[in-house]
Amino acid sequence: MSDGRDDLSWVLTDFAQRVADVDCVVLWSSDGFPRGASEGVSEEQAEDLAAMSASAFSSSKRVSVIGGGGDLSKTVIEGANRFVILALAAERTGITVVVDTAADPLIVNVELDRLLAQVGEHLVTEGRGGSAGPLTGTRP
Repeated sequence: MSDGRDDLSWVLTDFAQRVADVDCVVLWSSDGFPRGASEGVSEEQAEDLAAMSASAFSSSKRVSVIGGGGDLSKTVIEGANRFVILALAAERTGITVVVDTAADPLIVNVELDRLLAQVGEHLVTEGRGGSAGPLTGTRP
């Protein structure tokens, strides 16, 4: 994992501790590498979540475009005990929030938008060889 994890983990940990029922948060690059994770997330878990999140978000974004929905800034995956929010955090950067189903999704969503509005410009992942990568767009 890049050294950026240590620089950003405190922001993600603060979010996970401040917002009720948030289990963990992982920041990832569009190519599926972790850029940071909240406290308690192992490096292996962060790598797995980053890779799966980048793939799922990219697929969701493509489905949205094909279906005429236009740019996608967030997608939600609902499970029996957790739901997962995948969101565009900044250019070439996404964020995954794993939340207990007891959470109020509206509150989690508002707090996530607030976090991204406050620190989003600091989350941009630098491109490789001038390529923008698949995860671009604008935050609402």
